[in-house]
Amino acid sequence: MGPRPALAVVLPFRDAARWLPDTLASLLHQRNLDGSVLNAELVAVDDGSTDGSAALVQELWRAHPWPLRLLRLPGAGVASARNWGWRNTAAPLVAFLDADDLCLPGRLAQQAQFLQRRPELAHCLCGWQLLTPEGVAFHEVQPWLEGAAFDLRQALRHKAVLPSAWMLRRQTLEAVGGFDPALSQAEDVDLLLRLAQAGHRGAWVEEIGCGYRVHSGGASRRTREQIRSLLWVTQRHLHRHSPLPEIPDLRREVAYTTRVWAGWHAWVGGEPDLALELWRTSMGLTPLPPALSWVHLAESAVLSSARAGHPLAGGELLRQPIWSQLEQEMADRLQQRPRAAVMRSLRAQLLAELGPEPATSPWWPERLRGQLVADDPLRLLRDRVLGWCLRLLEEPAQAPDTDAREEVLATQLADLLLAWARLTWPEDPRPTARRLEQSLTLAPGRLALEALARLHRRPYPVGAAALDRLSLALPAGSHGQEEPVPPLAPAFWERTDGPPDRCQGPACGPCGQRLLAEWRRETVVEGCVRWHPPGAPVPAPPFQLHRLPGGRCWIRSPANPWGVTHGLGVATAAGVSLGHLCRRYPQPWPGCPLPPTGPEPPFCGEPLAVAGPVLAVADLSAEIHYHALLEALPRLGMALEQLRRQGSLGSLRVWHNGGGRLLEQGLWERLGLAPEQWIDAHRHPYIQAEELLVPDFSGPFGWPSGRALGWLRGFLGATAAPGGGRRLWLQRRSTWRRPVWNERATLEALAPLGVEVVDPAALPWTQQAALVAEASLLVVPHGAALANLAFAPPGARVLELHSRRYAPPYSHGLAWELGLELYRCEQPEAPPRLLQELLYEGPIFEPIVLDPEPIAAAVAAVVAADRRRTHP
Repeated sequence: MGPRPALAVVLPFRDAARWLPDTLASLLHQRNLDGSVLNAELVAVDDGSTDGSAALVQELWRAHPWPLRLLRLPGAGVASARNWGWRNTAAPLVAFLDADDLCLPGRLAQQAQFLQRRPELAHCLCGWQLLTPEGVAFHEVQPWLEGAAFDLRQALRHKAVLPSAWMLRRQTLEAVGGFDPALSQAEDVDLLLRLAQAGHRGAWVEEIGCGYRVHSGGASRRTREQIRSLLWVTQRHLHRHSPLPEIPDLRREVAYTTRVWAGWHAWVGGEPDLALELWRTSMGLTPLPPALSWVHLAESAVLSSARAGHPLAGGELLRQPIWSQLEQEMADRLQQRPRAAVMRSLRAQLLAELGPEPATSPWWPERLRGQLVADDPLRLLRDRVLGWCLRLLEEPAQAPDTDAREEVLATQLADLLLAWARLTWPEDPRPTARRLEQSLTLAPGRLALEALARLHRRPYPVGAAALDRLSLALPAGSHGQEEPVPPLAPAFWERTDGPPDRCQGPACGPCGQRLLAEWRRETVVEGCVRWHPPGAPVPAPPFQLHRLPGGRCWIRSPANPWGVTHGLGVATAAGVSLGHLCRRYPQPWPGCPLPPTGPEPPFCGEPLAVAGPVLAVADLSAEIHYHALLEALPRLGMALEQLRRQGSLGSLRVWHNGGGRLLEQGLWERLGLAPEQWIDAHRHPYIQAEELLVPDFSGPFGWPSGRALGWLRGFLGATAAPGGGRRLWLQRRSTWRRPVWNERATLEALAPLGVEVVDPAALPWTQQAALVAEASLLVVPHGAALANLAFAPPGARVLELHSRRYAPPYSHGLAWELGLELYRCEQPEAPPRLLQELLYEGPIFEPIVLDPEPIAAAVAAVVAADRRRTHP
């Protein structure tokens, strides 16, 4: 008896004489990677053939160096045949190959070596090519490119497996029992899911290793049986005990996507009635909002056809009778939503979040109405929202027309959501899409669907076309009326290249945590954390001034309700964008894994031609105090210093977009600039200069460099005063953007601790800098006052107060660069969910509701630590 084979190839067959010569010939080409003969055996399992297949195997294999085991079963099914095969070999590795498929050169050696190098893996799969019945390859399948993986979550989502591409350890098959012999279809998916459920790890060998023959006799062509088995297997695994905490949501997602794929499979398999039923019922399972579900349905049909090697034009799908029938049913479904029930649910949810005595809650709509400020650009819309909330909270009368009242409320809510969508449309498609979808579920109309089609056109062209068609089946108005609606202007994101943005910008919690991963956290008192930086800050790279003859620069016009610049572009005279000098929202934190995919798109229209040199210092959000003081001003100042060393500034013009208070208090004049040298980017958002000068940014957005902060401190004379040690509360004036509530009660609680109240906005810049330079403790609600930390002396303690839903790490960069001790105290109070969605643009605008007692405890702890340091 020879040595035990290291690998067994299990080949089940029944009446496969037509295919076996090519299949066995493909095994003749299998060698080790060095060209030597594989230490393998062939385990062929005849599962009740009547066409002489077994004799053909013996004949064709006669001269092959591998040993052959020929086993016989009386027609038990392919799952039993595969199990009988691997159980009758002692080889530690088992590869499967169906009798009509091909094993491409190198497959077995690559997979075996892969598992030998990765002992933690239980199995692996390679990619495959689709073959015609004649064996001609017409498409390659590489599931790893679509995110398919072998953990339970991804195995349930993708179910990407092919027996002829699979190699497993024999001990793994023993551990899970192999294929389920009760299944005649989807037995491979079932085994894949059981492996994932049991924690057996797998991986892709990212090569095309086998050929899968597509022919009328293949198992996958038995459409109804395959669909029934796949749905049954999927449901069985979804309802088994699972270690995944999100399994309830995953159940719905997987049940939906499996049924969508099954509908496509029935359609291409010539079962239109079954396809219609599967697609129709999938809409009742979808975890997606209505329009996105419709997009997904269309896109998945096209994608599934492409995966099968038969590309399908989107127009071809949408012209099918089955699609027209689905389309009408979808339009009817949209118009028959249970709106009254939705309103009752919203009322109950809002009342629960307002507490047992809703009228005493800080979030009671009438109270919020009284706190709206006159300069809020969205005051009228917020007032409409609060009025609607009050109507929602009215106790519904027990009358026959109660449902009619709820329908009116639903229509009004749909209009409010459309108003919000119009505001966010030019800037960010993600909140726009969410609000359009919400409006659509309440009062479907063409405006929302046509807008959603535009939102999805770039990433999902077929789905967008499906939405356009669906919109024609709905009323033109937003709620069933045929009133004309003004069109939505082109948005910047409709002109960007590449995939849609996935970055969440400065408010991204995961990126903030990643940025601070090396900081050490120390709990001082409950709710108050001290942040210890990871050593010394990294020095900034050399500051450069870029000269662009004939260069162009532009901002996205800040003609938005907030008056803030959301995009900046710089290009050469030839129009080539310079990405390192461009910025746009969403602006990522350093290390973001999903940064924006491209620079600010080119400006539409002709630029203002400017003779002579122009220094371009416009930047994102430079209209906001924090960014104007800490980023725009140092960038300008350092550039001017460099230019002064090179000659006169008399002919220089400066293109800027912000710093209202900086201009009012003459800081730019202190830099040696006369008013006639300024070019206001708000008035001239696109210029082309004879010589464009563009300085480097002062640091990553929201994280100015130590060099920039040092320049600012020197410019304003912020030097630590002898005999300092003042404890300052830096007050924020009443504002519509992230107001501070409960300040008076908090200051009363802090009075015994010697905390002085300072209103920085009431002081000239030099006085602000001098005052903060005397502080040993600064208590600062998150906001513009954080900019004053730039003037604090090294070693000063900073206690930042921030809300639970918005805590970007702006203060960390300042503390690290300036040698400050940073403490943060989270204020847990947050608006009810309905108000989060309807009243505020996002967490960045929500109030900070101060909790006096925990804040006083935090300040007392920080003061005590300061006393221990100064008086050991």
